[in-house]
Amino acid sequence: MNSRQTNAGDPPGQPTDPRWKLTPTKYAVAAILLVGIVVPLLVPTYARVEPRLLGFPFFYWYQLVWVFIAAGLCGLSFWLLKRERASYVRARSEQSGLSDGNRR
Repeated sequence: MNSRQTNAGDPPGQPTDPRWKLTPTKYAVAAILLVGIVVPLLVPTYARVEPRLLGFPFFYWYQLVWVFIAAGLCGLSFWLLKRERASYVRARSEQSGLSDGNRR
């Protein structure tokens, strides 16, 4: 079955794969990742020499700090999507468990 096909119990036209459904979590993840991309590109945030850190001009250590911030934002985004997926699987299994109990 392809990811866009529906199961017999799903309403017509609704994909079963949760990756295709836009949710508030996915909007939050998009915003988080957008921050990690856009902010380091804003020239006024780093177009200066001072303050220096261990002799390095601000530009260099600021960009290096954003490497770690971006990694953290990616990790946070992954965790949010993983949590959403686990919630979907748990709800789906509970729903199928209730359906099986009603059949008896």
